Amino acid sequence: MKKIITLIFFLSFSFFIFYKIFSFDIAVYLICFASAVGFVFQSYWANKLNIWLNTNNIHDIPEGYGVWSEIFSKLYKLSRLEEKSKKELNLTLEQFIAAAEAMLDGVIAINQNNEILWCNKPAQSMLKINLKKNYKQPINYVFRNTAFSDYLEIGEYDETVKILDQDTRKTIEIKVTPFRNNMRLITCRDISQLISNEKIRKEFVSNFSHELKTPLTVIVGFLETLESNKAKIDKETLQIFSIMSNQALRMKKLLDDLLLLSNVESNQLQNRDDKIDVYNLFKKIKNEIALIDKKEHQINFSINKKINLKGSAIEVESAFMNLITNAIRYSEVNKEIRVTWDIEAMQPTFTVKDSGIGISKTHLSRITERFYRIDADRSRDTGGTGLGLSIVKNVITQHNGRLEIKSNLNQGSTFKLIFPKERIL
Repeated sequence: MKKIITLIFFLSFSFFIFYKIFSFDIAVYLICFASAVGFVFQSYWANKLNIWLNTNNIHDIPEGYGVWSEIFSKLYKLSRLEEKSKKELNLTLEQFIAAAEAMLDGVIAINQNNEILWCNKPAQSMLKINLKKNYKQPINYVFRNTAFSDYLEIGEYDETVKILDQDTRKTIEIKVTPFRNNMRLITCRDISQLISNEKIRKEFVSNFSHELKTPLTVIVGFLETLESNKAKIDKETLQIFSIMSNQALRMKKLLDDLLLLSNVESNQLQNRDDKIDVYNLFKKIKNEIALIDKKEHQINFSINKKINLKGSAIEVESAFMNLITNAIRYSEVNKEIRVTWDIEAMQPTFTVKDSGIGISKTHLSRITERFYRIDADRSRDTGGTGLGLSIVKNVITQHNGRLEIKSNLNQGSTFKLIFPKERIL
């Protein structure tokens, strides 16, 4: 705007000078001639700029004259800066692609329409993608799998999806991560070896536990026989037998829990569609709990007898018993424990609420791990094996339900086993 005002002022001043020196007509002619020359000059350099913009070669940029020299100089600097940025961006991109190609896991970038934008070689191998051929094609058309398509469509990406490749018999774990502008990054990895190792470990634990169970049963039997002959055994020896018997029974309980956990994890108890008579189940549980607790706690049962369950009676009973005995184990004498079986949010729910020592938040995420104990000494002293909550977690998982835990230190705990409504009978 400043330059336009300056130009208008210059032309007006020139016209006034020419008018004073010459006549009005000559002044008009001279101004028109000067304007024409200026127009040709500007058109010439504008044409030069247009030609350069079409070629966009930084080395062929005109030098210009006057104000055009300044314009071309700025354009040259901007072009150099842009060229430098492009080189840096290309270098970063090349480094990213090289890093992605070096990964053992497959990586795929897709847009909001599930179309493939890029993938590395492991992904091409695992999901049978040809990047040149399948570029901008929907990935669920290229890699056809119902579980994967459902996972992609539902859009709940907190968990992974595991897929068995029918051709290679390999198990692939897939995880989707959303990022900018509705794009998504798919990572996939072959977990066949991990599954194989886990299967071997479970079989070892199961076989090892089973082999130990028989001789341990014999040892327990002999110890009980020896303890029954109290008249023939002195007090000190009898005390030793008693300690041995308690430890043998503890080991037997540990082996029983290991076998149950192994069976649940390996799906050996396949039939989880039995009709579980809740009335008889809780009648049995109440009798067993009465023998364990010996009226040391105020245990209140609130059972909806109309709600029967479809599942494995052995597993469900074990899960319920573990939660109740845990509440007994970690509650002081005379404290209240409430056991509830009812419908919550249209789902059959088993709840155990105690007013015991509670669990700090640092332990909550790990208490369902095997042999994880918050207080190891207390757990052993009260007969705990460290496997109870791991059994509970696996049982509810195999029944397509979930375990919810709410607890605060010194304020008690609430454990809920929430079964899917399809298991209501």
